[in-house]
Amino acid sequence: MLDARPQSPATPGASREDAPRETTEDDAGRALACARCLAAITTTGARIEMSGAHEHTFSNPHGFVFRIGCFAVAPGCAPVTEPSTYFAWFPGYAWQIAVCTGCGEHLGWLFRSGDSRFHGLILDRLVEATDGARGSA
Repeated sequence: MLDARPQSPATPGASREDAPRETTEDDAGRALACARCLAAITTTGARIEMSGAHEHTFSNPHGFVFRIGCFAVAPGCAPVTEPSTYFAWFPGYAWQIAVCTGCGEHLGWLFRSGDSRFHGLILDRLVEATDGARGSA
């Protein structure tokens, strides 16, 4: 069984960043959808940097590696667990497992710290939406 809980960062030197930082990339905001059911999840315009980067690679004690991207919002995801700080990838943030609201696929995590929140989404579980994508992000 896949252990979806975040674990300690695979890359050393991860530093705490108190709030999400928007990327400076000029992006039209293309829709990103769940690769499993094509439900709209977020947009490329919602990409942000945390700890100095949009993309991060983390692993858990079971050897599962997750390549995630950080997003300010992901309306197509819903948290399904209670918040936890156990082995948090982003120090100071509690995490919750987040799933696709269309099919229930595990897409990543919602991270919260005080009033700050962002989504860490598993990048290979998202696809750029086409006209066939369902819903709107």
